[in-house]
This record gives sequence, structure tokens and C-alpha cells, in this order.
Amino acid sequence: MGCLMTIGRIFLIVTNIIFLVIGLVLLVVGLIAKFGESLFKSYYESIIASLEDSLSKAGYDDVTLDFSLSELAGSLPIALIVTGVILVIITVVAVIGAVKKAKCLLLIYSVVMFVIIAAQVLAMGMFYWKPEMITAPVKDSLNSTIQSDFAGLNGTNMVSIGWNFVNQKFQCCGIDDYNDFSEATNWVKDLSTGALLTPISCCKTLPSSSDLSCAQSPLSASTNNYNTGCFDEIWDLALGNVAITASIISVCLVMQIIFFLVALCMYSDNSQNKVKPKG
Repeated sequence: MGCLMTIGRIFLIVTNIIFLVIGLVLLVVGLIAKFGESLFKSYYESIIASLEDSLSKAGYDDVTLDFSLSELAGSLPIALIVTGVILVIITVVAVIGAVKKAKCLLLIYSVVMFVIIAAQVLAMGMFYWKPEMITAPVKDSLNSTIQSDFAGLNGTNMVSIGWNFVNQKFQCCGIDDYNDFSEATNWVKDLSTGALLTPISCCKTLPSSSDLSCAQSPLSASTNNYNTGCFDEIWDLALGNVAITASIISVCLVMQIIFFLVALCMYSDNSQNKVKPKG
């Protein structure tokens, strides 16, 4: 039993040091995403330049798109920072508790791991069996911003620039399809060259002249991504391979259970080995 406990203790220390590094990486990435805008410019500059060029050639007034990836990301950088900080704190508690065999820290770590495991099991259930519980509120929120803020290719607010960027980057159109833009109150669809059915950014290739037929009736799948939703494209890109995603989550869950059991056993072992005062 002593040998197994030693192995478990070493495993707990080593793996938590690894997760400590991961937590620090998340923290750094979050800080860079929030405050290091210049580091990401090479990723999106070509698309923004293409949008501006298309605006100019389509006859719009000269518009400079003030795009900010950190603004587009919204609260994601903050989420990364918070996740990184929490992960660092948890792993530090685990490492110190295991190295020093500190009962208080081991108990705290055990309780935290139990809560995380329970939350993760619940989240996995929702994620794979009731994904609409997660996706529906997100879609509703995105749809609301489209209706109130989207202003087309020449829109200079972050919602307009963001959707134009996403439509082009992922070759898609709207949340589910082009109909998501139909009730956008700030989008001017009736132009001198005809009415637009989709945002110009939904065209597979941005127009290089005032010919905007790719976004007008009749729509063609060869020139427009009108039936390809961006939400599913990004969702599939991030989590589309269920086998890989499920495997990663399962491995993480098993490791967390091992962490919980090892910490609990160490806590129990320390309690049993505590020297009792003589009566």
C-alpha cells in the first residue's frame, strides 16, 4: 500500500506540474489576446484589406474598417485569463499539498476535484445529448446582435466587421444561413444596382467591381455561401470530430478521478498515521 501511495503521490505532483504549465499558458494567451492586438494582425490583415478593397470597387465611400480581434473575441480572453488563474491556483494547492502532505490542502483539493468532476460529467451530458441547451442561447444572442447592429459590408461597428470577417474566413453566411440577416434593421439591402439577398461578404469571392450579382437573386451555391451556416462550420472545426473530442475529455475525466482518489487516500493516510497523544 505504501508503494502505491508513493507512486500516486509522484503521479499527482508530476501531472499537476504539467497542468500548472498549461494554466500559465492559458493565462499568457488570454493576456496576449486581450492586450497584444499587434501580434495577431498578420492573421486577419489580408481579409480586412480585401473587404476595404471590395468596398472601394463596389462604389462605397472610402471606409477604413477599424477591426479589433480582441473586441471581436469579446469575453473569451477574460475567460482564458480566469481559467488560467484558477488552474494555476488548483495545481499549486495540489503540488504543495502532495509534497508537504498537508492535510488541509489535500482536503481542499479533493473537494475541488469532486466538484469539477461532477460539473464535467453534467456538461458532457448536455454537450452530447442535449447540445441545444448550450447552442440555442448562444445562437439567440448572436441573432439579436445581427438584427440590431449588422450594417452590411460598409458597416464599421464590430458586429458588422466581425460577421464580414467570419463570413469570408470560414466561407459561410450567418448563424444558420443567409436568412439570419433578413431582418437586420441597419443593413441597407436596396441598392441602385438591385436588392441584396445576402451580405456581400457571403459571396465566395468578394466583388472586384460594382457587380454585386453574387449576393443578388438568383443566388447560386457556386458564387455564394448562402446556405452554409457559420455556427456549424466553427462548431465542427472546434469540436466536429466526436471521437477525438470524446477521447480527450474522457482521458481528462479519468485523470481527474485519479487525482481525486489519490488526494483523498493521502488525506486519509495522513489522518491514520497521525500520532495520538498518550492517555
